[in-house]
Amino acid sequence: MSVALRFLGLFWAVIFPCFFVFGQVKFRNQEIAIQNDNDVYLLTGQDRYYTNGININYRIALPGKPDSQTSNTVLDFEIGQRIYNGISIIDYRRQEKKYDRPFAGYLYFSAGVTRFLPHDQVVEFKTELAQIGPKSYGEEAQKFIHHLFGMYEATGWDTQLRNSFGIDLSATYKKGLYRSQNQQFDVGIIGEGTIGINNTNMGIAVPLRLGRLKSYQASTFTHGHLTQGRANNDKEWYFVYQPSVSRIFYSATVEGGRGKNDPIGKLYTIQPWMLSHRIGFNWSNHKINYGINYIFNSKELKSVFHRHQYGELFFAYRF
Repeated sequence: MSVALRFLGLFWAVIFPCFFVFGQVKFRNQEIAIQNDNDVYLLTGQDRYYTNGININYRIALPGKPDSQTSNTVLDFEIGQRIYNGISIIDYRRQEKKYDRPFAGYLYFSAGVTRFLPHDQVVEFKTELAQIGPKSYGEEAQKFIHHLFGMYEATGWDTQLRNSFGIDLSATYKKGLYRSQNQQFDVGIIGEGTIGINNTNMGIAVPLRLGRLKSYQASTFTHGHLTQGRANNDKEWYFVYQPSVSRIFYSATVEGGRGKNDPIGKLYTIQPWMLSHRIGFNWSNHKINYGINYIFNSKELKSVFHRHQYGELFFAYRF
């Protein structure tokens, strides 16, 4: 519990001063956002699998064309790092592997574009460049974090996946299916797919939101709150539950770089189907947006002991 409180304290100590730094701005078409993923936010004392991630985003809304059906276009640039650990297999002398999941770091940069179409439709396209292996500096990052918070010494990185660099392309389609007349409840559908060297997968999700909602064209849920027009001062807040199912064809943090014949990655087999449940809360006004999500996934490998779960904290400031 004390470690979780330290994580929370550090996260908000860094984030909240940003709220007071910027002056009053009428037009807010840009945004800086930071997000931290960690299983410590579950308050269960676990530290495994996708154990920590941090990413920073810069988003900007582009001027729209009067004769276009696109109501808004948002560019999104992201840089981040994810860290993956396994659990020690006690009697590893009788097995080829020491851990039930490979140790891996994932250092990446992505650029994407989101376009908002009529009838609550949103399309997103993204290109991501990523490095796994020692050059992703996952080991150094985790050891620094554990030392900073007085946690145990991180071991197992001597078995991490080899260096590999790759590029992925992804596309996402979001559609609002139903929204109540009082704007307090809605249901949508999300279809997405990724193909590339590091990741190849596809999935479908059904988000359900409850609260003080905005349409997909104007909501923080889709980044539609960023616009070239005058800022909308209306607040938005909502709870969200999003079940999903994914078909995983390839994952470099499990199997190693594609075509690299990684001896560690060869020891592991992915689960081709993954079920996921996302439960969260989001609050925003004309300047800030923050919230928390909990993600509960089914097993990502056939050899893992436990399901994959973690929490997310995020904060964004518009200017």
